[in-house]
Amino acid sequence: MNWQIVSALGELFGGLAVVLSLLYLAHQVRESRMQATAEGQRDVLNTAHLHIPVATTPGATSDWRKGLNHYESLDPDTQARFHHLIHPHINHVEAVFHMYNQGLMDEDTYERWMAGIIGIITTEGGKSWWKHVRSTFGPKYVAELEKKRDSSDKVYKLTEHWHFYNEDSLRNSP
Repeated sequence: MNWQIVSALGELFGGLAVVLSLLYLAHQVRESRMQATAEGQRDVLNTAHLHIPVATTPGATSDWRKGLNHYESLDPDTQARFHHLIHPHINHVEAVFHMYNQGLMDEDTYERWMAGIIGIITTEGGKSWWKHVRSTFGPKYVAELEKKRDSSDKVYKLTEHWHFYNEDSLRNSP
């Protein structure tokens, strides 16, 4: 066997090793992305912490309901409580928005979260609140929310879907 054959075999095995390394790297990247997607979706769906203040703080549900229906007519303290109840939800969905745009969130989950937030910002009180706070969120997120809000004829009606947020329950609350 001469040195040319040994050299050719070395190059062949070297090239094969490079190809195998690239295939392994592509597999690892794919696995890593799938794991990041699964972790992100699990974190997004674990939202009990967002509902605890509304569900467990006396008067919070009433403040939430009043804010959704009549934000502008509330006294400043109730407006502030409403803001602190609703703001984490809007922030949470902004994270969903960014995850979706990075390919880490499936479209169905993304659309459901966006529909819920659009349902909030299309209530009478939600519209007023949104005008005051929209500038505190990322411009791409705001643009997407408002585009979806303005272009959809099927806007999720929060106060119609969840009867305990509508006007009748407001009048019957203490």
